[in-house]
Amino acid sequence: MNKNVCPNCGQLYDADLEKCPLCGTAAQVVEAESAALRKQRRAERKEAERQKNDSFDQESEEDLLEEEAARKREEKRMRKEAKRAVQTVETEESERVPAPAAITPGAYQTGGRRPAVQEEYIRKDRSRVPRFFLVVSFLLLLAALAVGGTYLLWKKDIVKLPIYDNLFEKYHSTEAPIETGEPAATDTAQAAASSSAVDTETVDPYSGAKPCTGMTLSMTELTLTYRNDLEQIVATVEPRDTTDQRTYVSSDENVAKVTSVGVVTAVNPGTATITVTCGKQTATCTVTCDFSDETEAPQDVTVDVDSLELNDTDMDITFFNPGENFTLSVTNIPVGTPVTWTSQDPAIATVDEGGHVVAVSKGTTKVLAKVGDLTAECWVRCNFKEETSATGG
Repeated sequence: MNKNVCPNCGQLYDADLEKCPLCGTAAQVVEAESAALRKQRRAERKEAERQKNDSFDQESEEDLLEEEAARKREEKRMRKEAKRAVQTVETEESERVPAPAAITPGAYQTGGRRPAVQEEYIRKDRSRVPRFFLVVSFLLLLAALAVGGTYLLWKKDIVKLPIYDNLFEKYHSTEAPIETGEPAATDTAQAAASSSAVDTETVDPYSGAKPCTGMTLSMTELTLTYRNDLEQIVATVEPRDTTDQRTYVSSDENVAKVTSVGVVTAVNPGTATITVTCGKQTATCTVTCDFSDETEAPQDVTVDVDSLELNDTDMDITFFNPGENFTLSVTNIPVGTPVTWTSQDPAIATVDEGGHVVAVSKGTTKVLAKVGDLTAECWVRCNFKEETSATGG
């Protein structure tokens, strides 16, 4: 089969056409090449290209080396020029800006441009500080763990450490402290109370408990001469900072009552025993209520007033601590007129025949003033703190 090839554009088309269908150039007849011929020509072209490439590689190896050397020389020259340009700029800036102060390790310049070497030194100097503290903190933590671990092993009696044994004997002695400032007790009952046997039971030194080892009372016998008369029994304990609580108990509250802070109130004639306990220490005080000298106010007293007026115009007294007191009086009656004073609850507050009111324990009660058929009332409020009312004196 014959083909025409366009000499102008190279288009291959059928030989039946007289012109190139693409550009219109007159046709030239080219015989179709056989496949074998085309294959031979391709092989020849490949061989020629291979030979050409081999010759090029051999001839251009030296050229490539020379080009690489020239490229390196050019890069070196360009770096020198860049460095020279930077130095020129720094010189110009230094002429315009005053020279900065000398840089010390860890400090910055106050102005101007910092050299790269000095900045790197400053950066390294900054990094040393946190590293130092990290190392010190780590060592302290290791030391604390070591001390704590050995202490726990010693406390569990797993290992024996003489240093801990010595410290324990020095600061955790269970012997009662000797107090030389207290006056010696002369009364037989006081001596018996102070010579009570010391509890020898083993106390855990780590519990914080301090048992009472001795106790004396301010009095072992007490006489109250009129109803609602009061007196306080003070218990002195050893050691003073003992954790044991003091308790006061009356053997007969119909005769004498006692509060948690040792205030005794006369109720009826007779004899009662107040027992004071602190831990395993016990002491007693005998209370005698003798009202033989008590004078009763006359009941037929009359006054020319419609009501009684007290000196406490608010008719309300508030106490904040046991033992606080206030004296009431009736102000609108003649001087010397007998007044009968009574407390509705002597366990909270007591009042004597002269109107002297004393706080005893927490609570609220009334104090009454009576003259003939007239009566005046005064509220008494004892607002003690919890620890004050619950702890022994």
